Amino acid sequence: MATTPDRIVAIFATLDYGGVMTDSLNARVRQVLDSVGDSQAEFARRIGVSADKLSKSLKGTRRFTSLELALIAEQGHTTVDWLLHGTEPRKATALAARTSARGVAAPDDSKAAALRYAESIDALAGAGHRLDLPKLPLLPGGSDLIAQGSRLAEDAAAMIGLSPRGVTVRGLAEQWEDAFGLVAAATDLPDGLDGLSWDTGDFRLVLVARTDRWTRQRFTLAHELGHILAGDAIDRPLTEHVAPSVDQNQAEIRANAFAAELLMPQTELTHSARSLGSLDQKALLSLSWDYQVSPSAMATRLRTLGIISDEQRRSWSASTTRTAAEHAGDPGRHMRYAQQAGDGWYSAGLAKLAISAYVRGDISIRLVATVTGLDSDRLLDLFHPDPEAQNGIPQHDAPTTSPAELAFFP
Repeated sequence: MATTPDRIVAIFATLDYGGVMTDSLNARVRQVLDSVGDSQAEFARRIGVSADKLSKSLKGTRRFTSLELALIAEQGHTTVDWLLHGTEPRKATALAARTSARGVAAPDDSKAAALRYAESIDALAGAGHRLDLPKLPLLPGGSDLIAQGSRLAEDAAAMIGLSPRGVTVRGLAEQWEDAFGLVAAATDLPDGLDGLSWDTGDFRLVLVARTDRWTRQRFTLAHELGHILAGDAIDRPLTEHVAPSVDQNQAEIRANAFAAELLMPQTELTHSARSLGSLDQKALLSLSWDYQVSPSAMATRLRTLGIISDEQRRSWSASTTRTAAEHAGDPGRHMRYAQQAGDGWYSAGLAKLAISAYVRGDISIRLVATVTGLDSDRLLDLFHPDPEAQNGIPQHDAPTTSPAELAFFP
């Protein structure tokens, strides 16, 4: 098996793992061994060491490597953090969720979806690979929630430094991961749930549901970012004196105002609308396609800004994103966006972190597969291509991207 290309190794410097060898660690490894029910020799084979090395580690005369701990945690369906420190897996105690219909409560399954990502993040942290969490903008003061959400979006846009116009929903997710330390992905969520957000202090997670309604997915992504920045999804118990429905409604109003301002900035949109002259339904379709939001969202935004009347908003809101795409002469792009949103996408930031950890030998390929949703064997082929197979490929057909890049864009 060929070694990982120098290009990847050069990107990621080797991490120092001092190794941990304590009685409590060894006791917890023995618990995993007992729960699996295999012989010590078979368990050693499962984690890729000799029975003699495992025996020495359990006796305290040899340190477990970070990769061995990761594999032990996988076998025991637990985390490296638990092996090292006895820290129980986290629980999703506070989630801010956006549902597709009023009055629909987020099912418990939404917590399970969040916890699956938490487990991967915790496993990477246990191996010494932690997410970078930049400082977030402060929540503006005042009692006007719409104004508060709008000002927060302006501050967020300044941190991002890039316009959202013309950027796909996955592209936005990658920009916002870099700017705010998010882990953002489009995945399967329970019926009726568009997205959820969770800020534990260790990570900031935003999940949006897979759907072919890509403009809705895009707005939901911005909406959930608003929850993160406003502190709605901080992992803390909810105060009992606040009625949950009232608290949620207030948070939703602010998050919607945030998303509208972030995706359709007032100053920029006002200038765009004026440049079109007299606004009619065709102008609305042009604006919605240019800003990549639904005609309904654009009509609502224009009405909020006082650019069109409420009668115009009601009349034009029935138009669809497909109609906007056809008006723009670009139905093919609409279909591509719908397919990407429906297929879902993984977190690029978390994938980079996992690949970095794998290249350094701190985790197994299975965690990279979990993070990216790609098959383990496919990933192994990408990271360790068969040199004989490569030699048989004509030069003009040879891949020009590195295995890591291929892993990011399957």
